[in-house]
Amino acid sequence: MTTPLSHPIRINNTHMQGYITLATGSRFYLDLAMNLVLSLKLNDPTRPVCMVTDRTMEIPEDYRKYIDQITFLDARPGFHGCLNKLRMNEVSPFAETMFVDSDCILLKNDMDRHWAKFQSPGFCSPGGKVTSGRWYGFDIAEVIKKLGIDYMRTLNSGVFYFRQGSETDHFFATALDLVENHKELLGSFHRNKLQLADEPFIGAALGKLHTPTISYSPAEGTIQITTINASSIHFDPFTRTSQITRHDDFRLLGRFFPRKHVQHSPSFAHFVKLKPKAVYQRISDQLRDHFGLPRFAA
Repeated sequence: MTTPLSHPIRINNTHMQGYITLATGSRFYLDLAMNLVLSLKLNDPTRPVCMVTDRTMEIPEDYRKYIDQITFLDARPGFHGCLNKLRMNEVSPFAETMFVDSDCILLKNDMDRHWAKFQSPGFCSPGGKVTSGRWYGFDIAEVIKKLGIDYMRTLNSGVFYFRQGSETDHFFATALDLVENHKELLGSFHRNKLQLADEPFIGAALGKLHTPTISYSPAEGTIQITTINASSIHFDPFTRTSQITRHDDFRLLGRFFPRKHVQHSPSFAHFVKLKPKAVYQRISDQLRDHFGLPRFAA
């Protein structure tokens, strides 16, 4: 069920493209999502934004004027937090949807190129094909053998695209079936919270259906980069500055002495656990001051 606001959804060119984000549970997630909304209004103002939330969430009037549409997500047993991403096709009002996590900030005004790159008849996301190794604590080779699939895709589900239609519905139905029937293989708690992570189910569905994914080179600028294992971070959505160095291939315990240091210029900064806190807080204050909203202590 959707609840439209006073103005209609704006249409970009001849296609109805829009962003959707999830803000369920506490007011904290609403405030995060509002920062994302403001960054979208700053750097991609022609595409509308839909916020998915609980029926009990109280949304201040000064927030509502920047949200193009509000959609309520009814509770489903066993589905909390990020696992509800697997239900976004049920609630999106758009023909073409880009889901964005609430802890992301749009730093650049180059989203047209990403929308063009993501064009697909169904679900689309960056993601790498894998047949071995460990992910979310499970053995990938063992999981794909038990599921009877050729491979999985590892991904960060902070940003993904889908086009409404039968192919998208089939993809999400496949992911939900994996939740229903294969929790023992794929079920991992998200960041030590008592909620299942969505990414293993998406990754397995991508492999099961042989769904194509896209890739980016650092030189072209990826759609998103997480801020974990990173340094030399220079982000500013007003000057459209986006520079970050990610570290990888660690020699010790998966987090010490990296062998790789890669510079990126992502469009979205994905502030996992809101780190670095000082950078996120500064951007939050900038956005809220600019749009006339009270500051939020992240």
